[in-house]
Amino acid sequence: MFCYRNYVQRRLRKSSTRTIVMMLVAAFVCAGAAKSRAQAAAPAPDVLTLANGDQLTGKLLREAAGTVTFHSDMIGDVTVAWDKIKSIQSSQKFAVIEQGQHVTRKTASSQVAQGTVQVADDQVTISPAAQGAAKELATKNVQYIIDEPTFAREVEHSPGFTYGWTGSITAAATLIQATQNSHSFGGAVALIRTIPTVNWLDPRNRTIIDFNGTNGSVSQPGTTTTKTNIIHFDAEHDWYVTPRFYFLVDTAFDHNYSQGLQLQQLYGAGAGYTLIKTPKQELDLKADVHFERQTFFVTPGIQPPPPLTPSKNLIGMDFGDVYMYKLVHGVVFNQGATITPAFNNTNAWSAVATAGLLFPTYKRLGFSLGVLDNYLNDPAAGSKKNSFQFTAGVTYTLK
Repeated sequence: MFCYRNYVQRRLRKSSTRTIVMMLVAAFVCAGAAKSRAQAAAPAPDVLTLANGDQLTGKLLREAAGTVTFHSDMIGDVTVAWDKIKSIQSSQKFAVIEQGQHVTRKTASSQVAQGTVQVADDQVTISPAAQGAAKELATKNVQYIIDEPTFAREVEHSPGFTYGWTGSITAAATLIQATQNSHSFGGAVALIRTIPTVNWLDPRNRTIIDFNGTNGSVSQPGTTTTKTNIIHFDAEHDWYVTPRFYFLVDTAFDHNYSQGLQLQQLYGAGAGYTLIKTPKQELDLKADVHFERQTFFVTPGIQPPPPLTPSKNLIGMDFGDVYMYKLVHGVVFNQGATITPAFNNTNAWSAVATAGLLFPTYKRLGFSLGVLDNYLNDPAAGSKKNSFQFTAGVTYTLK
């Protein structure tokens, strides 16, 4: 009986081992077959041939205003003008917009050439997926080449609120320990969301959010500590009536310890116009009519203490500009200025001006320089009218 039991156990162990081996072999075979099918289904890489005969393999990303963007497997994204390209071979599907063609969300899909794209002899050939004649266009007559998923998303779908945000986050700090102890921390957040997110469609709406703040102190034994606390926040939402003209609503909040300003809050509505809009620069002019409330506190450190400045309720307007210019090597210059007169108290006008340079350093990281000048014509008693700050910091660009 004992021998029989051992015999059965040995048979079961051999059977289990054989089953496991067979399962492993089957798994490897299936994995190899799946990998082979995936390799067979994967499209061949795109090939860009330059005018001098050099070739790049990778993926054609897009074309805009005569410049092709191609992702090379070896060197990353490169931009090449049409006159430097001999040919492009691609199996991807694109939408091709011709020079002068105005595309909106109401444009019929049949009016935009779509299909795989081949480029040779200064001609772009678009081959539709369905049966039909290929369309040929001279490269000089092609305004945009957009990948099919982007075209469908921007034209046919309504994006959610989280889609399309770009901007930057900046941080700076200074710390000194000596006879005088001082510290200063500053930061800024600039966010913008324009829908659609592409420049080959007319803009429909835009949301802008800005925040910057500086907090610091300087102390020394036997002396009064000097503090700095400047905070600014503003937000704006635009509705475009034409590609350049839009209506807007805006709000802004300011706190400035150095000027005795507890809080300045503003709520308004107005209009704006994009005076200049090119790939390298953009200039917007804006104006609004708003309600503004200013509350103050007694500025510390002034002897004898001045009287408390009464709060003000103002009806006024903003008018100013926002300017952006792209310099060489990816450097970006930003400038803005706003003047705010008050109708019911002409002495209580204010102004703010900003300017900054962003120098790209590594991937999305950059080095930034900026200035912010606040002018309050009727500040708290004993405070200066002007407040100026300079910042240098590290910036992370959102895309």
